[in-house]
Amino acid sequence: MDDEYHIPVLLNETIALLINPEINEQVIVDGTLGGGSYSECVCQKLKHNFKLICIDKDLNALKFSKAKLEKYSYNITFINDNFGKLEEILNRLKIDSISGLVLDLGLSSYQLTDEDGFSFMKDSGLDMRADKRDELLAKDVLNEYSEKELEKIFGEYGEIGNAGRLAKKICDVRRKKIINTTFDLVDLVKSEYKIGRKDFFDFLAKIFQALRIEVNNELENLKMVLSNSVDFLISGGRIAVVSYHSLEDRIVKSFLKENSLRESVSKYRPDSASDKKKFEILTGKPVTPSAQEVKLNPRARSAKLRAAEKI
Repeated sequence: MDDEYHIPVLLNETIALLINPEINEQVIVDGTLGGGSYSECVCQKLKHNFKLICIDKDLNALKFSKAKLEKYSYNITFINDNFGKLEEILNRLKIDSISGLVLDLGLSSYQLTDEDGFSFMKDSGLDMRADKRDELLAKDVLNEYSEKELEKIFGEYGEIGNAGRLAKKICDVRRKKIINTTFDLVDLVKSEYKIGRKDFFDFLAKIFQALRIEVNNELENLKMVLSNSVDFLISGGRIAVVSYHSLEDRIVKSFLKENSLRESVSKYRPDSASDKKKFEILTGKPVTPSAQEVKLNPRARSAKLRAAEKI
């Protein structure tokens, strides 16, 4: 069952915006392969005369999706790497242009239930690495970062008010014992904050989000892949991004806005201005899941889809 690994969010809406039917030979990059649902839908829509590059840092995702997409394997190249290295990956494959780039920035169901550190609902080691080749673990952040560094991470990446209080508590606790597991962290938070169950879960989600972003360098990788897309997308090529929290969405929104503006030309020096507009935005407002989709998959509730076409 596909939903054992990941339930895709805004699947049909994303693929409809991603594929430009006027382009005959499609070269599409799925930068966040995950459970392979977006890639499968691309294969079903295009049927022939296309190439698909599927990227994921997580070997479990690649193993699952290779089996799922086996009948389309002739058209697919699977890459175990970080989508932030898009330029390096495409250069390695000797691909100088693409017609589409799709990113689903959410966690997979598998990561939440089976991989260490991602969920505060089960006790596991504080790992949180999507790519196990990376050296930095979440427990390293908690046990080795300075109080000021922790305050910055929780304030910026978790958008937690008075993040200094949390940072101080972590530093107080780690002087007595190493913070090794997810439940060590949950217990630490419980001992410091007296808040209701729902608000407590929301608070934990922000803490775990901040750690995950730091461990996987998520925001910098997102900025890098967006920047690379400008150079590699052909005219008419499209980018579609599904984000799940305000930090990611703000980066995508800002990137598309900045690259869809045209520099004004001075009437006094008409030859001096360069045309800066690179994209036509396809989603005036972000596309969000229907009430029915959220009912079937509550994790979809915060998803926002933005898309644009290269000029």
